[in-house]
Order: sequence, then C-alpha cells, then structure tokens
Amino acid sequence: MNRKALMGLVLFGSVWALIECSLGDWLHHYHLSMITASIAIILMVLTRYLYKQPGMQLGMAAIAALLRQFNPIGGCLMCASIAILMEGLAFELIWLIPWGKYQSMTMKVSKGIISFYTICAAGYISTHILTPLLMARFYISDLISIIPRVLASSTIAGIIGAFAMPAVYAIVEYMPTKIENKLYYGAASALSLICWLAVVSGI
Repeated sequence: MNRKALMGLVLFGSVWALIECSLGDWLHHYHLSMITASIAIILMVLTRYLYKQPGMQLGMAAIAALLRQFNPIGGCLMCASIAILMEGLAFELIWLIPWGKYQSMTMKVSKGIISFYTICAAGYISTHILTPLLMARFYISDLISIIPRVLASSTIAGIIGAFAMPAVYAIVEYMPTKIENKLYYGAASALSLICWLAVVSGI
C-alpha cells in the first residue's frame, strides 16, 4: 500500500470512528444503527474507488474499532468495535467479486442493494455471536430472537444502498484526480488529529 493510501486509511478510519462515537450513539437510541452502518459503507465504497487499494477498508475498520474503545461515552464498546471490524471484513469479501466489469445503472443499483444489505447484516449478526462468546455466554435462542430485526434493518440499509452506490460513482467521476502532496498530507493529518481529539474527549 502506497503512502497516500496509508494516509487515507488513517484519515477515513478516524472519520468513521468519529461518526460512530457521535451520530452513531445518538441513532442507536432510536434503533437506527443501520444508518450509521450505511454511512460507513459509503466511506468504504468511496475510498475503494478513489485509492483502488484492496485491504484498505479493513484497515479503516480496524482504526475505527480501536478508536471506539477510547470514547468515554456510549453503550457496549466491545459490541460496537466488533460490528465495525466485521463490516470492514464483509466489505473486503464482497469486493472480491469483479464488480468493475459492470457499469450499467441497473448493476450499480443492484451492487448497492447487495453490498449494503450483506454488510449491515454481517455486522449485526457477528456482534450478537462474538460479544457473548468474548464477554459472557452465547445462546442460540438469543441469536434467533434478533434475526427478524436484523433482516428488517438490513433491508433499510439495502434501500439506502440502491441510491448511495450510483451517487458514489457520480461523486468519484467529478472529484479531482491529483492533489498536491503537501496539501494532501497536511490536511489529512490535521483532520485525523481533530477526529482523535473529538473521540477521546467524548464529543
């Protein structure tokens, strides 16, 4: 991974963490965590097309999951970190499919639905399996009981993906392809630091 992509990994992983620790906690109270997950997926899709670096999105998830542990506000920190990490892993697995060969609007919409639905469901289910295994005791009945909610929430994420995926394509098409290194590294470092300070201070 080149230096520019590595800096992007840190930057967007930090932004992801800040979103999880601020907007994510607020949405969680209203059972709208699928919106936070959808925003995270948009960040992963955007960075995949901007940097074209497989594995970068899992690295972003690792940064966000680690920073989540340093936030003094919120519910189960372990649950959130597991969900973040699993979303990054699910993204990397789904992106092994050669999506780039298909550029029609129908394929972009389908890609959004499948990706957002699967990644959101993976985050929910893995959290309800791994958290009890790591911190308490796992009961299959507990997992079965939350399946309807997982399916419903993931469906909403899939609908968001149907609109978000074509939008990301449009954004990438009009973004500048070259940014001066000094400006890029300076801005990315400053924004990352702001995100870290915000997370640690509980903003």
